[in-house]
Amino acid sequence: MRNSKSVFTFITAIFLLVTVAMFGCGSAGKSSKKRALVGGHAKSFRLAFYNLENLFDTVDGPNDDAEFLPGSENQWSGARYKSKLVNMAKVIDSISPDILGVVEVENGFVLEDLRKSSAVMAGKFEIAHRESPDVRGIDVAMMYNANLFRLTGIYMIPISLPDGYATRSIMRVHLLEKSTGDSVAVFINHWPSRRGGTASAASRMAAAAALSSNIENTNNLPSNFVLIGDFNDDPEDVSITQGLNAGDAYHPIVNMAYIAREADSTIGSLAWHTGWNMFDQIMLSRPLYYANLHNTHNANGSIIQAKSGIQVYKKDWMLQHGGKYEGWPLRTFAGKKYMNGYSDHLPVYMDLVLVHRH
Repeated sequence: MRNSKSVFTFITAIFLLVTVAMFGCGSAGKSSKKRALVGGHAKSFRLAFYNLENLFDTVDGPNDDAEFLPGSENQWSGARYKSKLVNMAKVIDSISPDILGVVEVENGFVLEDLRKSSAVMAGKFEIAHRESPDVRGIDVAMMYNANLFRLTGIYMIPISLPDGYATRSIMRVHLLEKSTGDSVAVFINHWPSRRGGTASAASRMAAAAALSSNIENTNNLPSNFVLIGDFNDDPEDVSITQGLNAGDAYHPIVNMAYIAREADSTIGSLAWHTGWNMFDQIMLSRPLYYANLHNTHNANGSIIQAKSGIQVYKKDWMLQHGGKYEGWPLRTFAGKKYMNGYSDHLPVYMDLVLVHRH
C-alpha cells in the first residue's frame, strides 16, 4: 500500500541516520568499476541480469530442443554453438558482474561451457542451477563470484498456470557475503511469455502471486533481497504494480526499472515495432534500496539525496545496423536467418552494497 509522504520522509531519515552507504554506477567494465569501502564494512558489488536467448547445446536432450540440433532448419552446429558462447561471454566480460542472473539456458552443461568461455568467470565463478519443468527445457540460473560470496541455499518456486502449461520455476538463491557475513537472497525470474496475446496476462499474474507468496511466507528471508529477471511485462503493467506490489519508493518492493522509466519513458531492454519494452528488471527490498542512497553536495553546500539506478548495457557492437531492425539488439537469428549476434534482450545491471547487520 502507498504510505503517506510524512511516513516515507520519516523512514528515509531513520535509514539515512543508521546507514552509511555510497554507490557507484559508472560505465561497465572491470577497469572502470569502483569497489570502495562503505562505512568501513562492505564493498560494492555488481549485480547483472541477461536473457541469453536460446543458449542451447547441440546434444539431443529429453526436452523439446529439435530446432537447435544439427540438421535442423536452424542448422545449429558445434561452430554456431561455440560462436554463441563467445558472443555471450564478450557481453558478460564487458559488464564484469559479481552476481549474474541468466535465463533461456538449456541445462547445466551450457552454463559450464559459458563459464569456461568467459575471462571474468573462469576459475572463480560458481553456478547455481536447477532444472525447470518448461517443455522446451529452458531454465533460470545464477552465476556468482565465489571469492566474494558463499552459497547457502537454492530454493525453487513453482508456478501453476491457469491453463496447466508447464513453465519455468522461479529460483531463490541465498548468498553470504564473505567480507561482512551479510546475507542476500536473489530471486531469478523468467515469467510466462506474451504468446497468446492479452489472455497471457493471467499467467504472469499467477507468477506474481507465486513470488509474492514466497516472499511473504519465507521466515528466514534476509532484509537484503533482490528480484531480477525477464518478467515479460513492463514495470507499469498490473502484474508488477498490483500482483507484485512493486513500484517507486513508496512500495514495499522498489522497482529500479519503474523509477528509470519514470525519468525516461523511452528506456528499454528489448525493441518491438511499438518501441522499447523494459521486461528485464531489477527490484530491491526497501531496506536495500535505502542502503544504496548516498549523499552529494550542491554548490551551496546543502545535501542532495541521490538514488542509485539500474543501467541498460547497450553498446553499438551489440546492435543491428541497416535494414528495418536498425538499432535493435543483434540476435543470433532474425527469423530463420543466422545473424551470429547476441540476444534479443539487452542486459541490465547495477552496483549495490548490502544492508550491514549490526
